[in-house]
Amino acid sequence: TRAIRYIYTQKEYKPEMLGDEPLMDVVNETNRILEHALQIGIADNMPPDAMLNKLKEDVFVFSGFKTHAQLKEAASFLLDANNKIRSYKDFKEDVLNVHKTYNSLYLEAEYEFAIASSQMAAKWADFEDDGDRYNLQYRTAGDEKVRQSHAELNTTTLPLTDPFWNSYLPPLGWRCRCTTVQVRAGKHPESNSSEALRKGEKATSQI
Repeated sequence: TRAIRYIYTQKEYKPEMLGDEPLMDVVNETNRILEHALQIGIADNMPPDAMLNKLKEDVFVFSGFKTHAQLKEAASFLLDANNKIRSYKDFKEDVLNVHKTYNSLYLEAEYEFAIASSQMAAKWADFEDDGDRYNLQYRTAGDEKVRQSHAELNTTTLPLTDPFWNSYLPPLGWRCRCTTVQVRAGKHPESNSSEALRKGEKATSQI
């Protein structure tokens, strides 16, 4: 509510205000929750420090962008149809609905994504240790909930060094349950890298 009151007293929200204490508190709280998800994801297998630091950096940047989007939407409720400042009571009521959307519905999906991302980062460190004895294979959860674009990637098999894995190591979106596993080199036919990249682009850039 400090952030809500602050925007109301300022009568506006601009991106440069994000560093002001009441608004930065929102960024830090979002970051705290998502960092906790990272720690859960690496509980059984710690990735290298450089990889973990990059994950934490990405989470903090994401927390800033998430807060900016939330506050920008909240600020849209400052004025009524006649461009007059609304009462604080009415403004707060609408902003709390935005808060529920961003910090209940969205945050749950983001929390799960952070866990899955850190788990995969830890697995990647193990993949690298094993070198080229294994290829990597993309696998879906194999049920009716799998997105069609993700299903098209199922069993994609490529070497660890293939550029496909630089961009399309799962999770590939909110609530994605796909994973990547090691398979012995030569046991499964290798996929066409260009085709795999095309499918990966489709899976991550189209709604």
